Amino acid sequence: MKQNPSKESLRAVLGEMARADFMEDRGDAGPAVFESAVSDSGIEVHGVRVPPSVARAAWEFLRARHGRSGWYPFLTVFGPVELVAHDRGGQPWGGGSRQLLDAALAADPEDVVSGLVHSVFREMAEIYIPPRSDDDLREIEEIRLLFDADHTALSLCAEFSEPLPGIPRRAESMGRNMWLNLVRARGGYGIPALFPRLLQTPNWSGYPDDRELLPADHVAVLGHWHKTHGADFYYADSAALDLLVKNPPRDRRAAAKAAVEQYVYCPDSIPDPESAGNGQVGSSVWSFWWD
Repeated sequence: MKQNPSKESLRAVLGEMARADFMEDRGDAGPAVFESAVSDSGIEVHGVRVPPSVARAAWEFLRARHGRSGWYPFLTVFGPVELVAHDRGGQPWGGGSRQLLDAALAADPEDVVSGLVHSVFREMAEIYIPPRSDDDLREIEEIRLLFDADHTALSLCAEFSEPLPGIPRRAESMGRNMWLNLVRARGGYGIPALFPRLLQTPNWSGYPDDRELLPADHVAVLGHWHKTHGADFYYADSAALDLLVKNPPRDRRAAAKAAVEQYVYCPDSIPDPESAGNGQVGSSVWSFWWD
């Protein structure tokens, strides 16, 4: 019988991982814990429990093999069975699928990011539009400057010759074993469309009508950052996200642009673009948390 190439590659990388001693040490409790599940739309996900002490090394081990295996690794508190069950429900925070991902990838990421910037600006400035006084005009201008990368660049302290070291806020502070899952994907940026409830941010508010941040928005933003800065989807647990970033911005203008994007994407954990530009934008780890 002819073997399924994707299953062969999965067995190969998991076998390599086991030989590299990344699996959870269960002592007398038995072998490492593996789990597999299939979502309602047919998306396979496979996982293994790993201790926090080797979680990053194990992720990097599998990420380095993604190009030949096709299986993308990500860390979370949800095992495959729970992840699939968690994803059931009404749109937009359930029912992930390849079709949802294809639709998200059809959009121009730059257009989506620009639209999010405009959406958040309008949400913040709406009370002053149309302006009724000079004070309203000044308020609108102050808000506009928050989203102006050239203005933000003037307030940044320095340029970075090398990425600043960073520690994922959530993935390496859990204090307990977590799941290292694998899904067939071109890149981690597609995971929010495959499993929307893995990263749900319904409290994000944009214009008009308190618009939510949708799975397609996550795909666009994360795909944009993957292309421009080598940002990889690393860890998510509903309201938190850690990215490992290979090429964070090195100059003030690029850092300011990324800082504005981070502020728009997650104002709950990014107080303003200047803070981001002088902080995590230059780091090898970008962390976000939606209240």
